[in-house]
Order: sequence, then C-alpha cells, then structure tokens
Amino acid sequence: MVSKKPDSLKKGDWIVHTYYGIGQIKSVETKSIGDEKTKYFKVIARNSEFFVPVGQIDTDRVRPVASDYKLRKAKKILKEEPNLFPDDHNDRKKLLNETTSDSSMEVSAQTIRDLRFRKKDHGLNDFETKILHNVEKLFIREWSIIQDISEEDALERFEKVMEEPEPIKK
Repeated sequence: MVSKKPDSLKKGDWIVHTYYGIGQIKSVETKSIGDEKTKYFKVIARNSEFFVPVGQIDTDRVRPVASDYKLRKAKKILKEEPNLFPDDHNDRKKLLNETTSDSSMEVSAQTIRDLRFRKKDHGLNDFETKILHNVEKLFIREWSIIQDISEEDALERFEKVMEEPEPIKK
C-alpha cells in the first residue's frame, strides 16, 4: 500500500503533497504542452484534484505516505521533551513556516508536540492555532491511511497518545 520511493509510485498509491494534502493516485494521463507530451499522475485529494509529473517527483513537495515504522517513530516523538519556541512572535512564525514546509511525519510530530506544549504554557496566537490544527489534521489523516482505519479511530488513538503523561519541561 505504501511506496518507499517517489520514483516507484503507481496507481492506487497514497501521497502527501505540501500544498494539497493527502491524495491517492487514480490514473496516469498524458498531457501535451506545445509539442511536448508528458505523463502525469492524476491525484484525487479530499477537496481537489492535481497532477504530478511521472518520473519528475519534486521530493520537496511530494512524498509517499509514511510507513508504519515512521508512524511508530512519530508517536515516540510526540512523547519526547518539547523544544521551546522563541519568545518573539516573528521568530516563531518564521520557524513554523520553515518547519511546516517539511511535511514528514517526524517533523509534524515535533510541531504538534511543541505547539501543544506552548499552548498549555503560554497560549497560541491565531497563526500558531491554525498551524497546529492543520498539522494535526494531516497527521491524523495520514495515520488512518497507514493503518487502514477510519479517521475517527486514528483521532482516538492520537488523543490516547497525547493523554499519556507529559514530558518534563526543559
């Protein structure tokens, strides 16, 4: 179900796109731009449809859905001691923009862990709240696909992990 390398993607595989979220490859289509013909994966996401060039996967923006191993690793990260954010809101915003451009499960887990800790300790501004909501939503959706369970079951399992005793503050 989960491909290991972007160049081994095929119809039916699930992918994570930085901008569009999680989608499933539904077909391979050839499109003409001028005289040049290029093959594209047609990907259907929850609220959109997009095309990714076959054999030219931009690994900065597209990756296969994580493996069960990466999910287990991410769950451990959720329980690790949080990294503290800078006090300056502009520095926090810059850091969050940089980290959320990496949509890996590990970085998502770190972001969730750190923002939840900050929320409890200092509260979050609107931007941070939106980031936390979006990263958690994507994380839970990917979890559901990895384990072939409903998003409701993935959310329940996620909340159970998050309810475990919190790490000690640095």
